[in-house]
Amino acid sequence: MTTGRIPCLNPNCRRTAAAERYPGSSHIICGKCWKQLPTRTRTRHKQLNTRSRTLFRLSRKARYGDALRTTQWQRIERHFDNAWIRLNQTIIRYFTATEQPPIGLEDFLKENGIG
Repeated sequence: MTTGRIPCLNPNCRRTAAAERYPGSSHIICGKCWKQLPTRTRTRHKQLNTRSRTLFRLSRKARYGDALRTTQWQRIERHFDNAWIRLNQTIIRYFTATEQPPIGLEDFLKENGIG
């Protein structure tokens, strides 16, 4: 891989992106691999992104200034951050999970002379 490029999260994908476009990132998900994700995962990402924009808009309004310092708002932020972390872990696990045969399959194949 050339310098100044970051790879797609999918180890089987060879696409890269310019590191300048995504500062602080160690990987991306290219459009082709994004479409491979389950619909439920992509829908959850869209849902969290919509909520993020709404919360950001609310945080910028002056009338909500005092509310931002409350424990309820901190709780909302914590739950929201945890939801993003879980989604990111799900996406990473989808592409990087190693395919291992079921336990006992190797013994079965050896017994039958296949493996």
